[in-house]
Amino acid sequence: MPTPSSETTSQSPRSPAGAGRLRQYVKQHNIEPLLAEALKAACDADASDPVSFIGKFMMSKAGVSEEESSSAASEAYEYLKRSAFGVASQRTLWLLFFLFGLLMTANVMGSFEALLARELELAFFVPLLIGSGGNSGGQTVSTVIRALGSGGVQLRDAPRVVVKEGIAGLLQASILCCVLAPSLRFGMGISEDVTVVVCLTLLCLGCGANCLGATLTFLIAWTGRDPAVVVGPLMTTTVDSLGLMGYLGIASLYLSIGGAQHDALACKRNWFGACLPANAATAACKATLFACEPAA
Repeated sequence: MPTPSSETTSQSPRSPAGAGRLRQYVKQHNIEPLLAEALKAACDADASDPVSFIGKFMMSKAGVSEEESSSAASEAYEYLKRSAFGVASQRTLWLLFFLFGLLMTANVMGSFEALLARELELAFFVPLLIGSGGNSGGQTVSTVIRALGSGGVQLRDAPRVVVKEGIAGLLQASILCCVLAPSLRFGMGISEDVTVVVCLTLLCLGCGANCLGATLTFLIAWTGRDPAVVVGPLMTTTVDSLGLMGYLGIASLYLSIGGAQHDALACKRNWFGACLPANAATAACKATLFACEPAA
Protein backbone atom coordinates (compact mmCIF):
# COMPACT_ATOMS: atom_id res chain seq x y z
CA MET A 1 0.00 0.00 0.00
CA PRO A 2 1.54 3.33 -1.04
CA THR A 3 2.32 5.81 1.68
CA PRO A 4 1.05 9.41 1.56
CA SER A 5 4.56 10.57 0.78
CA SER A 6 4.83 8.22 -2.20
CA GLU A 7 1.44 9.48 -3.54
CA THR A 8 2.62 13.05 -3.22
CA THR A 9 5.83 12.17 -5.00
CA SER A 10 4.02 10.37 -7.82
CA GLN A 11 1.80 13.40 -8.40
CA SER A 12 4.56 15.98 -8.10
CA PRO A 13 5.39 16.12 -11.85
CA ARG A 14 1.95 17.61 -12.46
CA SER A 15 2.07 20.10 -9.61
CA PRO A 16 4.43 22.71 -11.15
CA ALA A 17 2.08 23.29 -14.09
CA GLY A 18 -0.94 23.51 -11.81
CA ALA A 19 0.87 25.86 -9.46
CA GLY A 20 1.91 28.00 -12.41
CA ARG A 21 -1.68 28.31 -13.63
CA LEU A 22 -2.82 29.16 -10.11
CA ARG A 23 -0.15 31.86 -9.74
CA GLN A 24 -1.14 33.27 -13.15
CA TYR A 25 -4.83 33.37 -12.16
CA VAL A 26 -4.06 35.02 -8.81
CA LYS A 27 -1.89 37.64 -10.52
CA GLN A 28 -4.36 38.26 -13.35
CA HIS A 29 -7.32 38.82 -11.02
CA ASN A 30 -5.34 40.70 -8.36
CA ILE A 31 -6.51 38.27 -5.68
CA GLU A 32 -3.42 38.33 -3.44
CA PRO A 33 -3.87 41.89 -2.07
CA LEU A 34 -7.58 41.25 -1.52
CA LEU A 35 -6.88 38.00 0.32
CA ALA A 36 -4.27 39.69 2.51
CA GLU A 37 -6.81 42.41 3.33
CA ALA A 38 -9.42 39.78 4.17
CA LEU A 39 -7.00 37.91 6.48
CA LYS A 40 -6.11 41.14 8.27
CA ALA A 41 -9.78 42.03 8.71
CA ALA A 42 -10.51 38.53 10.11
CA CYS A 43 -7.66 38.91 12.62
CA ASP A 44 -8.74 42.40 13.64
CA ALA A 45 -12.31 41.21 14.13
CA ASP A 46 -11.12 38.09 15.99
CA ALA A 47 -13.60 36.11 13.83
CA SER A 48 -14.79 32.83 15.35
CA ASP A 49 -15.20 31.35 11.84
CA PRO A 50 -12.35 32.85 9.75
CA VAL A 51 -13.22 30.92 6.57
CA SER A 52 -16.82 32.21 6.51
CA PHE A 53 -15.67 35.71 7.45
CA ILE A 54 -13.10 35.81 4.63
CA GLY A 55 -15.63 34.51 2.10
CA LYS A 56 -18.19 37.17 3.02
CA PHE A 57 -15.51 39.86 3.05
CA MET A 58 -14.29 38.99 -0.46
CA MET A 59 -17.85 38.79 -1.82
CA SER A 60 -18.62 42.23 -0.41
CA LYS A 61 -15.49 43.60 -2.07
CA ALA A 62 -16.61 42.02 -5.34
CA GLY A 63 -19.96 43.81 -5.07
CA VAL A 64 -22.00 40.65 -4.28
CA SER A 65 -24.17 41.10 -1.22
CA GLU A 66 -24.87 38.31 1.22
CA GLU A 67 -28.56 38.55 0.35
CA GLU A 68 -27.85 38.05 -3.36
CA SER A 69 -25.60 35.08 -2.66
CA SER A 70 -28.11 33.42 -0.35
CA SER A 71 -30.94 34.21 -2.78
CA ALA A 72 -29.13 32.49 -5.66
CA ALA A 73 -28.44 29.45 -3.48
CA SER A 74 -32.06 29.41 -2.32
CA GLU A 75 -33.36 29.53 -5.91
CA ALA A 76 -31.14 26.63 -6.94
CA TYR A 77 -32.31 24.61 -3.93
CA GLU A 78 -35.96 25.41 -4.61
CA TYR A 79 -35.61 24.22 -8.21
CA LEU A 80 -34.20 20.88 -7.06
CA LYS A 81 -37.07 20.44 -4.59
CA ARG A 82 -39.77 21.41 -7.10
CA SER A 83 -41.54 18.50 -8.82
CA ALA A 84 -42.00 18.15 -12.58
CA PHE A 85 -45.65 19.19 -12.10
CA GLY A 86 -44.52 22.33 -10.32
CA VAL A 87 -42.05 23.19 -13.08
CA ALA A 88 -44.73 22.62 -15.73
CA SER A 89 -47.31 24.71 -13.91
CA GLN A 90 -44.83 27.59 -13.68
CA ARG A 91 -44.18 27.58 -17.42
CA THR A 92 -47.45 26.48 -19.03
CA LEU A 93 -49.28 29.80 -18.70
CA TRP A 94 -46.43 31.54 -20.47
CA LEU A 95 -46.42 28.93 -23.24
CA LEU A 96 -50.20 29.30 -23.64
CA PHE A 97 -49.77 33.05 -23.98
CA PHE A 98 -47.04 32.55 -26.58
CA LEU A 99 -49.22 30.01 -28.44
CA PHE A 100 -51.83 32.66 -29.12
CA GLY A 101 -49.06 34.96 -30.23
CA LEU A 102 -47.97 32.38 -32.78
CA LEU A 103 -51.47 32.39 -34.26
CA MET A 104 -50.50 35.77 -35.68
CA THR A 105 -48.23 33.89 -38.05
CA ALA A 106 -51.21 32.13 -39.63
CA ASN A 107 -53.05 35.43 -39.97
CA VAL A 108 -50.04 37.03 -41.63
CA MET A 109 -49.78 34.16 -44.13
CA GLY A 110 -53.47 34.50 -44.94
CA SER A 111 -53.15 38.25 -45.50
CA PHE A 112 -50.50 37.69 -48.17
CA GLU A 113 -52.19 34.72 -49.85
CA ALA A 114 -52.31 36.40 -53.27
CA LEU A 115 -48.62 37.30 -53.13
CA LEU A 116 -47.62 33.75 -52.15
CA ALA A 117 -49.80 32.30 -54.92
CA ARG A 118 -48.07 34.51 -57.49
CA GLU A 119 -44.55 34.05 -56.10
CA LEU A 120 -44.50 30.51 -54.77
CA GLU A 121 -40.74 30.66 -54.23
CA LEU A 122 -41.28 33.05 -51.33
CA ALA A 123 -42.90 30.28 -49.28
CA PHE A 124 -39.77 28.13 -49.54
CA PHE A 125 -37.75 30.44 -47.31
CA VAL A 126 -40.15 31.16 -44.46
CA PRO A 127 -38.61 28.46 -42.17
CA LEU A 128 -35.08 29.54 -43.13
CA LEU A 129 -35.62 33.19 -42.28
CA ILE A 130 -37.67 32.62 -39.12
CA GLY A 131 -35.17 30.02 -37.89
CA SER A 132 -32.21 32.28 -38.62
CA GLY A 133 -33.80 35.18 -36.72
CA GLY A 134 -34.62 32.92 -33.78
CA ASN A 135 -31.07 31.52 -33.69
CA SER A 136 -29.49 34.96 -33.78
CA GLY A 137 -31.80 36.33 -31.10
CA GLY A 138 -31.32 33.20 -28.98
CA GLN A 139 -27.55 33.72 -28.97
CA THR A 140 -28.07 37.29 -27.81
CA VAL A 141 -30.49 36.29 -25.04
CA SER A 142 -28.08 33.64 -23.69
CA THR A 143 -25.14 36.06 -23.78
CA VAL A 144 -26.97 38.92 -22.04
CA ILE A 145 -28.53 36.65 -19.38
CA ARG A 146 -25.10 35.23 -18.57
CA ALA A 147 -23.60 38.74 -18.40
CA LEU A 148 -26.39 39.93 -16.09
CA GLY A 149 -26.07 36.85 -13.89
CA SER A 150 -22.31 37.25 -13.49
CA GLY A 151 -22.60 40.94 -12.70
CA GLY A 152 -20.52 41.94 -15.71
CA VAL A 153 -23.46 43.93 -17.08
CA GLN A 154 -25.91 46.09 -15.15
CA LEU A 155 -29.35 47.41 -16.12
CA ARG A 156 -27.83 50.83 -16.74
CA ASP A 157 -25.73 49.31 -19.54
CA ALA A 158 -28.85 48.39 -21.55
CA PRO A 159 -28.59 51.08 -24.30
CA ARG A 160 -24.95 50.30 -25.03
CA VAL A 161 -25.54 46.55 -25.10
CA VAL A 162 -28.60 46.84 -27.37
CA VAL A 163 -26.72 49.02 -29.88
CA LYS A 164 -23.73 46.68 -29.86
CA GLU A 165 -25.90 43.60 -30.37
CA GLY A 166 -27.78 45.28 -33.23
CA ILE A 167 -24.54 46.09 -35.06
CA ALA A 168 -23.24 42.57 -34.43
CA GLY A 169 -26.46 41.08 -35.81
CA LEU A 170 -26.18 43.20 -38.95
CA LEU A 171 -22.57 42.09 -39.51
CA GLN A 172 -23.50 38.44 -38.95
CA ALA A 173 -26.40 38.66 -41.40
CA SER A 174 -24.17 40.32 -44.02
CA ILE A 175 -21.79 37.36 -43.94
CA LEU A 176 -24.73 34.93 -44.17
CA CYS A 177 -26.07 36.81 -47.20
CA CYS A 178 -22.72 36.57 -48.97
CA VAL A 179 -22.96 32.78 -48.65
CA LEU A 180 -26.70 32.43 -49.18
CA ALA A 181 -27.23 34.61 -52.26
CA PRO A 182 -25.00 32.60 -54.66
CA SER A 183 -26.48 29.36 -53.32
CA LEU A 184 -30.03 30.50 -54.02
CA ARG A 185 -29.38 32.11 -57.37
CA PHE A 186 -27.03 29.59 -58.96
CA GLY A 187 -27.46 26.48 -56.85
CA MET A 188 -31.24 26.38 -56.53
CA GLY A 189 -32.13 28.51 -59.54
CA ILE A 190 -34.22 30.93 -57.47
CA SER A 191 -35.20 34.11 -59.29
CA GLU A 192 -33.14 37.23 -58.79
CA ASP A 193 -36.04 39.15 -57.24
CA VAL A 194 -36.75 36.52 -54.60
CA THR A 195 -33.04 36.18 -53.82
CA VAL A 196 -32.83 39.93 -53.19
CA VAL A 197 -35.95 39.83 -50.99
CA VAL A 198 -34.57 36.95 -48.91
CA CYS A 199 -31.23 38.72 -48.37
CA LEU A 200 -32.86 42.04 -47.45
CA THR A 201 -35.10 40.27 -44.94
CA LEU A 202 -32.15 38.39 -43.48
CA LEU A 203 -30.31 41.67 -42.87
CA CYS A 204 -33.36 43.17 -41.15
CA LEU A 205 -33.92 40.05 -39.05
CA GLY A 206 -30.27 39.83 -37.99
CA CYS A 207 -30.27 43.36 -36.63
CA GLY A 208 -33.84 43.29 -35.30
CA ALA A 209 -33.64 39.90 -33.55
CA ASN A 210 -30.44 40.83 -31.71
CA CYS A 211 -31.82 44.19 -30.59
CA LEU A 212 -35.09 42.55 -29.53
CA GLY A 213 -33.34 39.76 -27.61
CA ALA A 214 -31.17 42.20 -25.67
CA THR A 215 -34.03 44.63 -25.02
CA LEU A 216 -36.43 41.96 -23.76
CA THR A 217 -33.78 40.48 -21.47
CA PHE A 218 -33.13 43.83 -19.79
CA LEU A 219 -36.85 44.61 -19.64
CA ILE A 220 -37.79 41.31 -17.97
CA ALA A 221 -34.85 41.59 -15.55
CA TRP A 222 -35.97 45.14 -14.68
CA THR A 223 -39.46 43.88 -13.78
CA GLY A 224 -37.91 41.35 -11.39
CA ARG A 225 -38.93 38.21 -13.28
CA ASP A 226 -36.62 35.41 -14.39
CA PRO A 227 -35.36 36.17 -17.94
CA ALA A 228 -34.37 32.54 -18.47
CA VAL A 229 -38.04 31.45 -18.29
CA VAL A 230 -39.71 34.30 -20.16
CA VAL A 231 -37.33 35.90 -22.66
CA GLY A 232 -36.55 32.89 -24.88
CA PRO A 233 -40.14 31.99 -25.86
CA LEU A 234 -41.19 35.66 -25.95
CA MET A 235 -38.35 36.55 -28.29
CA THR A 236 -39.04 33.55 -30.55
CA THR A 237 -42.75 34.30 -30.76
CA THR A 238 -42.13 37.97 -31.57
CA VAL A 239 -39.48 37.18 -34.18
CA ASP A 240 -41.78 34.62 -35.82
CA SER A 241 -44.68 37.05 -36.16
CA LEU A 242 -42.84 40.28 -36.92
CA GLY A 243 -40.21 38.51 -39.02
CA LEU A 244 -42.80 36.92 -41.28
CA MET A 245 -44.71 40.17 -41.55
CA GLY A 246 -41.51 41.99 -42.46
CA TYR A 247 -40.50 39.34 -45.00
CA LEU A 248 -43.77 39.43 -46.89
CA GLY A 249 -43.98 43.21 -46.57
CA ILE A 250 -40.53 43.62 -48.12
CA ALA A 251 -41.48 41.12 -50.84
CA SER A 252 -44.71 42.93 -51.62
CA LEU A 253 -42.97 46.30 -51.83
CA TYR A 254 -39.95 45.13 -53.82
CA LEU A 255 -41.91 43.00 -56.28
CA SER A 256 -44.46 45.75 -56.84
CA ILE A 257 -41.66 48.16 -57.76
CA GLY A 258 -40.29 45.70 -60.30
CA GLY A 259 -43.66 44.21 -61.17
CA ALA A 260 -43.36 44.83 -64.91
CA GLN A 261 -40.60 42.26 -65.09
CA HIS A 262 -42.91 39.43 -64.02
CA ASP A 263 -45.02 39.61 -67.16
CA ALA A 264 -41.96 39.79 -69.42
CA LEU A 265 -40.20 36.80 -70.91
CA ALA A 266 -37.87 35.27 -68.33
CA CYS A 267 -35.96 32.05 -67.69
CA LYS A 268 -34.24 30.47 -64.71
CA ARG A 269 -32.03 27.49 -63.91
CA ASN A 270 -33.24 24.65 -61.70
CA TRP A 271 -31.27 22.50 -59.24
CA PHE A 272 -29.68 20.52 -62.08
CA GLY A 273 -28.68 23.55 -64.14
CA ALA A 274 -31.44 23.17 -66.75
CA CYS A 275 -32.70 26.41 -68.28
CA LEU A 276 -36.49 26.59 -67.80
CA PRO A 277 -39.24 29.22 -68.32
CA ALA A 278 -39.75 31.38 -65.23
CA ASN A 279 -43.37 32.28 -66.02
CA ALA A 280 -46.26 31.47 -68.30
CA ALA A 281 -45.27 34.20 -70.77
CA THR A 282 -42.09 32.32 -71.72
CA ALA A 283 -42.49 29.64 -74.37
CA ALA A 284 -38.93 28.30 -74.53
CA CYS A 285 -35.46 29.02 -73.16
CA LYS A 286 -31.93 28.53 -74.34
CA ALA A 287 -28.87 28.09 -72.15
CA THR A 288 -25.24 29.06 -72.59
CA LEU A 289 -22.36 28.65 -70.17
CA PHE A 290 -23.05 31.96 -68.44
CA ALA A 291 -26.66 32.78 -69.37
CA CYS A 292 -30.18 31.39 -69.36
CA GLU A 293 -32.34 33.40 -71.76
CA PRO A 294 -35.68 33.14 -73.63
CA ALA A 295 -35.36 31.51 -77.01
CA ALA A 296 -35.80 33.88 -79.96
